[in-house]
Amino acid sequence: MRAGLAILAAFSVYALACAPAAAACYGTNSKTKQRQAVHEIYGGTHPKRYFAQATHDPGTGRPQIIYYSRYSAVPAYFKGFVRHHECCHHLGNSNEIAANCCALRRMNLSSSGLAALRRYIVSRDVNSQTKVDYHGQGSAFWSKTASRCLG
Repeated sequence: MRAGLAILAAFSVYALACAPAAAACYGTNSKTKQRQAVHEIYGGTHPKRYFAQATHDPGTGRPQIIYYSRYSAVPAYFKGFVRHHECCHHLGNSNEIAANCCALRRMNLSSSGLAALRRYIVSRDVNSQTKVDYHGQGSAFWSKTASRCLG
């Protein structure tokens, strides 16, 4: 019994030490103006069909990211991009392309990871299903991102 617990404890420490940690996401509380961790909320739908949205809790002012139902159906690498993109909005990047650049810097992707992200954005025309034109859709959106961020 003790040996089993020791193995379980050792494995737990190994898993925690080796698991990739998500980059911390902080923002400014809209009421107190203090920096604090962003509260991440999953679920619901958005009338404009966003994947996610950087916003603040109306009562407390705490920065938050709300992940909508479309987010659950995308690959993990695109989820990472969306999360970093929304975190970057909380860091003061109000422009969509600037938030993309910030997200790409935070992700520090390999060339193959960057290629996979580009393929997904272009092939899925990811913004075409939203009711907002983010500086172009699919390839135009990526092209603007790449020219500004990867120049």
